[in-house]
Amino acid sequence: MSKSPSPIERLPDARVRCTVTFEPERVRASEEKALEHLAASVKLPGFRPGKAPGDMLREKIDPNELLEETIRQLLPETFSSLLKEHDIKPIIHPKVELQKKDPLTLTVTFVEKPTVKVKGLEKIKVEKKEPKVDGKDVERMENYFLEQHRTYTPVERASKEGDRIKVDFHGTDDQGKEIEGTRSQSYGIVLGSKTLIPGFEDALLGLKKDEKKSFALKFPEKYHAEKLAGTPVTFHASVVGVEEVNSPKMDDAFAKKNFNVESVAELRKQIEDRMRAEENNIERSRREQALLEQIREHTVVELAPELVDEEEHAVMEQFERQLREQNMSAADWFAQSKKDPVELRNEMKEQAKKRITLRLGLEKVVEEKGQRLTEDDMKKVIEEFVRSLPPEKRKEIDTQLQKGSDLYERLRWQKEVEQTIEILLAA
Repeated sequence: MSKSPSPIERLPDARVRCTVTFEPERVRASEEKALEHLAASVKLPGFRPGKAPGDMLREKIDPNELLEETIRQLLPETFSSLLKEHDIKPIIHPKVELQKKDPLTLTVTFVEKPTVKVKGLEKIKVEKKEPKVDGKDVERMENYFLEQHRTYTPVERASKEGDRIKVDFHGTDDQGKEIEGTRSQSYGIVLGSKTLIPGFEDALLGLKKDEKKSFALKFPEKYHAEKLAGTPVTFHASVVGVEEVNSPKMDDAFAKKNFNVESVAELRKQIEDRMRAEENNIERSRREQALLEQIREHTVVELAPELVDEEEHAVMEQFERQLREQNMSAADWFAQSKKDPVELRNEMKEQAKKRITLRLGLEKVVEEKGQRLTEDDMKKVIEEFVRSLPPEKRKEIDTQLQKGSDLYERLRWQKEVEQTIEILLAA
């Protein structure tokens, strides 16, 4: 690097651009290191890998590749010097651009933490709704329990409403071609339950085991499989068996036998308590999401393009990972979503902006309204985290939980955010 101070330019959006011109001897030294690094992958007759003379290596190595590696060799010390020289505190990896090859001149753009304001924080409130569990909710759960404990007796007679009929079936279009997604084997249906599309169960009434029937229907206009919605279909069904449904009675004996309680009244109370707890969790989650949305909307911050680009890359990686987990290709996703790559990219960029704004807003809120964790608090947080891990992972994680480590700070941050949210929701 040049002996004189590097020119620095303070840009909008908390960016700092430094221009660095390197002395020729420094470039030559780094170029030699670059050659040594690249030589390991160059094969020359009569020489072991990495042992060929420099002049011969230069002839084999692409000049642009050599220049890129030379710059990579220069960067670590360059970054360190610039941060110290100008007291720069970057929050993402800097952007490096080549300006001149001779003398070698680079511009390095750092992004620091921007100025963040959360306006009207004291006015942020989220209404609390008391969850309601009525008798009908409890009754539906009781009926579900009864259905789970039904027994079935095979019969040789014709099927009637209330019976369970097992049937093989598939659907064809008006050309006689099978419609994808309409075939099933030994499918059990309680006639009258309205489980399948309108008309399907009615068509099976009066059939006996081994009887076959074809019948024409139409998928509802609003159907979960969009490609079938409103489509005419001819079903071909073969009855595998007819069974009489034996439903138990909801009484104290049933409650005691299946749920280890003394009475139906006690079972109903357990059902109600459990449902109320679930509703409370849903309401807590709703309030938390509403609070976070308000914090994001009240956060005022100017975002550097580089910061948005990096977050957008993270959003895209997450999206691609989800596709892999679902065994779905990008082409399939675009066909299903009816979106194009430009539209997806715009959505990713917008999502990235929202994520960064919320993160920075949360940091500001934690700073103003939260409580900093003490070392004793962090010991408890770490103990709880370690207990949540499988036994074989606990020893491996020790070195990653040292004070100041990335994982340590991430756990601190998560707990401080959690505490701050509790404070704001309780206000």
